[in-house]
Amino acid sequence: MNLNIKNKMAFKEMLAAYLLIAPALVLFLVIGLFTIIFSLGLSFFHMLQGSQVQNAKFAGLDNFKDFLFGGAPVLSEMFRNAIIHNFLIALSMVVFVIPIALILAVLLQQIKRGTKFLRTVFLLPMVTSSVAIYYVWTGIYDPEGSINKLLLAMGIDHFAQLNGWLGELNTALPSIIFMIVWGAVPGTMVLYFAGLQTVDNLLYEAADIDGASAFQKMIHITWPVLKPITVIAVILNINGALQVFEQIWIMTKGGPAGSTQVVNVLIYQEAFVSGDMGRANAMGWTMFLLTFVMSLLSMRAFREKT
Repeated sequence: MNLNIKNKMAFKEMLAAYLLIAPALVLFLVIGLFTIIFSLGLSFFHMLQGSQVQNAKFAGLDNFKDFLFGGAPVLSEMFRNAIIHNFLIALSMVVFVIPIALILAVLLQQIKRGTKFLRTVFLLPMVTSSVAIYYVWTGIYDPEGSINKLLLAMGIDHFAQLNGWLGELNTALPSIIFMIVWGAVPGTMVLYFAGLQTVDNLLYEAADIDGASAFQKMIHITWPVLKPITVIAVILNINGALQVFEQIWIMTKGGPAGSTQVVNVLIYQEAFVSGDMGRANAMGWTMFLLTFVMSLLSMRAFREKT
């Protein structure tokens, strides 16, 4: 009898749990899953600007061939250049963000006074409106902006950019990368700082007694704790680099002359300027697969070095 009562109570609890998650589940199925499937299906159809879904024509793999294999030469070249820019951003984020964030986290842990103030300063890029930040950086890079004025004040105005740092082919992308790296460091630093708090100080004290150097303590004590965090940081930074959009759109819209064009900006232009939703969705799924593969490769690379 008691067993039946327990079974009934367990059934009621399970039923209540399913009823509570039902709204979110229905919302996901209707909006999330349906949108994903619809987007994938649309990538195999031609859908020109202004046309309706029912007028779309099946294209097979033509949309993918257009930008991947030169079916549309101009678009293919633009996509190739955009991919290169995304990879340059990703490489810069791994090469610069990871070590800078680690160094700052270690220094922040060792500072005994003013840590709250320093944490606030370092975290400002994370809590400030991203759009506001992009407009501030646009002003800094402007022909009459802070950088050119500083160079002028230092008497090295021959380094100043006449059209601004975002208006020159050779400085536009590096300027964008610098801003992206600056914005990505705090988040990664927080991950490392949290990881450092889990290291037992007794281990460092024992290492000091044994005469271990700072480098040896980093390799044998700190790094084993921080390695899983580094895997997460690398994946997050690479994914962020491959998904860059609003920074470029607000600051340069891919210019000048496509020198800062990235794939997501190209997708937006293809979808809402050219109006070819089929190609735009095909590009989107290509980027999804690329991001997924890059994440797997990053995890595998770190696992093999364990």
